[in-house]
Amino acid sequence: MFHPRIIQATLARWAAHPGNFEPEYHSVIEAERIAAHFNSLVEPDENGALVNLRAPGKDWRETLEPDEVRLIRNEMILCRADFHYFASRYCWIKSDEDRVVRMDPWISQQIFLSILAEMQGEEIALMLIVLKARQLGLSRIISEILLHAVLFFAHTNAFLASSTEDKTGLLFDMLDFVLYRLPFWMRPGEKYRRENKFLELLNGSALTLQHGQQSTGIARGTTPTKAHISELSEFDEFKVSDLIDSALLRAMHDSPQTFLVLESTAKGMNNWWHDKWKSAKAGWPERRSRLRPLFLPWFVGGLYPKSHWLRAHPVPPDYSTRMLPWAAAHAEGAEQYVRQTEYLYQRLGRDWKMPLEQIWYYECERDAAIRERRLNKFLQEMPANDDEAFQSTSISVFDNDTLVFYRDNAHGQELLGAYGLVGAAEVVNPRLQPPELLRNPNLPSITVRCERTTSYPIQFELVPLRFDGWPLESGVDKIYVWEMPVPGETYGIGMDTSDGIEKDRTVLEGLRKGSINGPTKQVFEYASGKMNALDSWPFALALGTLYSVPDATGMEQQPRMAIECKGHGDMAQNLIRQMGWHNFHPWNDKQLDNRTPKLSHFHKIGVYTTSWFRDGMIEMLVKMLRDGDIEIASPFFVQEMASLQGDQFVQSLKAGYGGFDDRIMAFGFILVSLYKWDADYFRSAKIAAYSGRNPLARAEPKRQYAQWVYSYQERSDTGIYDNREY
Repeated sequence: MFHPRIIQATLARWAAHPGNFEPEYHSVIEAERIAAHFNSLVEPDENGALVNLRAPGKDWRETLEPDEVRLIRNEMILCRADFHYFASRYCWIKSDEDRVVRMDPWISQQIFLSILAEMQGEEIALMLIVLKARQLGLSRIISEILLHAVLFFAHTNAFLASSTEDKTGLLFDMLDFVLYRLPFWMRPGEKYRRENKFLELLNGSALTLQHGQQSTGIARGTTPTKAHISELSEFDEFKVSDLIDSALLRAMHDSPQTFLVLESTAKGMNNWWHDKWKSAKAGWPERRSRLRPLFLPWFVGGLYPKSHWLRAHPVPPDYSTRMLPWAAAHAEGAEQYVRQTEYLYQRLGRDWKMPLEQIWYYECERDAAIRERRLNKFLQEMPANDDEAFQSTSISVFDNDTLVFYRDNAHGQELLGAYGLVGAAEVVNPRLQPPELLRNPNLPSITVRCERTTSYPIQFELVPLRFDGWPLESGVDKIYVWEMPVPGETYGIGMDTSDGIEKDRTVLEGLRKGSINGPTKQVFEYASGKMNALDSWPFALALGTLYSVPDATGMEQQPRMAIECKGHGDMAQNLIRQMGWHNFHPWNDKQLDNRTPKLSHFHKIGVYTTSWFRDGMIEMLVKMLRDGDIEIASPFFVQEMASLQGDQFVQSLKAGYGGFDDRIMAFGFILVSLYKWDADYFRSAKIAAYSGRNPLARAEPKRQYAQWVYSYQERSDTGIYDNREY
């Protein structure tokens, strides 16, 4: 149906059967002539029945010539074997301008078909979860695939559902529109139809319509082979798991003939649809997920912008030189996203650039959304990446402009590599080492020898892992590296620990302290829900050793480690300390008093998240992020920023319902450790802002000076009239 090899094999098997022939492809014009020829042989009567014009009273099939029979068989086998041939020759749809036109796939639809072809080539079940922007034509192309299945494959059991009964009806109308306009000799005929409930054809195939508000599970009691479920983000949060997980997914069995698409835009975050998407992203690279994740951004659609819109809103002649900075950053982030995502650059090209028309359209639409206070809804319906699609339904402590800036900046960052940690089994537990399936043998490993900094003879390998682009990344169990260590810089590592049972995560965040060479930057990140505090010490030791660099005097400088000890992180900290590590966060177990603080008098190390420490840490982190003093590279960190919300009853911040804040905490630990006692921080932050390094900071105000002018008498005496600045 989709893969060229499968199509050719199907046609070859058919041609090899006695009495058959080699099928011949026809062009679109030839297909039109074929349809016109057969239409001239019949005429509908007042009841819609076909009258044979050659011999009234006889069935039209009885008077066909042999070459006409061969021609119909030719088209039927080609349409059955090759979905693209069927869609491009015989599918008529209603366009966005209410005209009946032949199907011409948009780029978004072509990408979707290419993914199906790839999966069919692997001879696996075509089961996908699709997150998308609005108006990309996915529902239309999927409806044609369902129609193709019930038309050409007998006894197909297909299901179609949306969030409400009315929306399911709209999906069926798309399918029915194509079905009604097929050539009469291609339709098998209807055996039974019940509006908005059921359609059965004479070949034994059936299409059942259901919806997200029904009380029983979708497809419960049956065994469907084809299904399309749309608008899942609008399903009742309390019903959707029973409708989909417990019913539909249990009823469908994995085989190359299975076709299932769960598709929707996003609506909020940390809900069932968001969790389902994240689960597929995390599981698919190792094939632990039944559903393949596919994200389609707004700029691959066929409606943004249309020529009519451009006539009404022409691109300014000098727009390339005066577009707003955030619009330029959005375009750059989208281009980087395409370069990092295989299924996008295969269709758009690695050197794809967002056209000026699309940038102008996005700038106008987003600007209108800001004025109308609906930016959140605009971003979730017009996302450029999957992080942007899931907008928090609660009020984040960060405004939308800040989140959009960091999100675009993160997707525009160049990822140097994704790595897994490998070491001796007695040091790095084998369950934490990456499986061979995830490793990338085409890239070199990084060897880390710990005796260089701790005199302890342990060796690790950072092995490169597959990276298929951010849409397919779950953000866990990989060490993402954006900057390798640079001599002379100051590095730090923050670690938030967990129990290792997926309730929360153990996270290590690497930070380069701001200097004359650039602002504070996130240089690496590792998060895992599989390991507890005691599992984490090899990762901290390996990454700490990697980022140990000579200082200005040439002496090896260990990065500062700020490890949370309240959740048993002290055990990992003690192990690293016994191996020779000495640069840990100095802890003051009392709030500051009026005495001059002396860090050398602190006798406790590590981080203990008391309420006053947590609130102060979050306060510093939020301020620096709002001021643009930190360069964030992880899109998963930005997700946690979006879900960070204030408590209206208690003066504190926490992750919204269902969200995580482990990355925020780990980054905050090391941020406080490096900056709390740095008296030059505020001054250096302002210098960075004025020098243009801080895109979120206000521009340096123009200096104003007092003015003095001559009085009337002075001008009268001297004839001078002046207005100079002094």
